[in-house]
Amino acid sequence: MLSAARCASQVLVMLMFWCTSAIAVSPISILPSTHVLSLMVKEVTGDKHEPLLPTNVSPHDFSLKPSHVRRLQKAELVVWFGPTIEPYLAKVMRQIPDDKQLIINQDLSASNYGGHPWTSPGYLLQGMQQLRQYTGQAWNSQEWVQQMIQLKVELAASTRDMSQKNQGYLVYHDGISAFETYFGLTHLASFTNADDQPPGAQQLAIIAQLDKDDKVACILMDHEAQPKLVNAVIKSSVERIQIDILATKSHSLLVYLTRLQKALLGCGHR
Repeated sequence: MLSAARCASQVLVMLMFWCTSAIAVSPISILPSTHVLSLMVKEVTGDKHEPLLPTNVSPHDFSLKPSHVRRLQKAELVVWFGPTIEPYLAKVMRQIPDDKQLIINQDLSASNYGGHPWTSPGYLLQGMQQLRQYTGQAWNSQEWVQQMIQLKVELAASTRDMSQKNQGYLVYHDGISAFETYFGLTHLASFTNADDQPPGAQQLAIIAQLDKDDKVACILMDHEAQPKLVNAVIKSSVERIQIDILATKSHSLLVYLTRLQKALLGCGHR
C-alpha cells in the first residue's frame, strides 16, 4: 500500500512538472494587425504570427469581417498602431481589455512620423523595445542600432552625390516621410500628399518644371502610383524605381528597410 501511494505521489509530481514546463515554453498568442508588425513581433520573439490584415493591404482603411473580430477576441495580445493609424480597429478594440493589447508608441503623436510611421527605424526600434518589455523577451537592440547606422552612412554618401549633380528625387505620394526624417533625406516634390488624394494641377506643373530643368534623378513609385500620369508629366529618361511601403515582399524588418535604402542608393545610377 505504501509503495502504491509513493508511486501515485511520484506520478503526480511528474505531471505537475510536465504541466508547468509546458506552460513555460508555450508561446503567447500574439495577433499583429499588419504584416510590418508581424515582422516586428518575429524580430523580438523569434516566432511567426500571422497578421490580421492581408499582406498587401494598407492599415488606413479596412473593413473588418466577423472572422477578423473573432481573431481579435481570441488573441492573448493584439499589437496595433492605434486608432489614428488604424481607425477601422478603434471600435472593436474598445471591447478588448487593456492588458490584452499593445499600441505601438501610444504616447507619441502619429503626425511625428507621417502616415506610415513604420518606415522609420526609430519608430520600429521603440516598438520592439515596448514589445520586449511586455513579453519579457531578452531582445538586444545593439545589433539593430549598428545596422541602422550603416544604412545611414551609405545613404549620406548617395545624397551628397546627387547634390553635387544638383539633382534630387521625387516620390509619387508622401509615404516615406518617416524614413526620410530618420535618415535626413528630403524629396524634391510629390505627386500627392495622401493615399486617397489625387494630384493637383499646380503640383503637376511644379514637377514638370523640375524635370524640364533636369533636376530629377528618379521617382520612387509605390503601390498607389499611376504610371500613365507619371509618364505624362516627366520624361522617360527619369528612372522609375519601385518601392514597397507595406513590406509585402520582405521577410524581416532589416530586409524591408534595406530595400527602401537601396531604392534611394540606386537613384540616378542607372
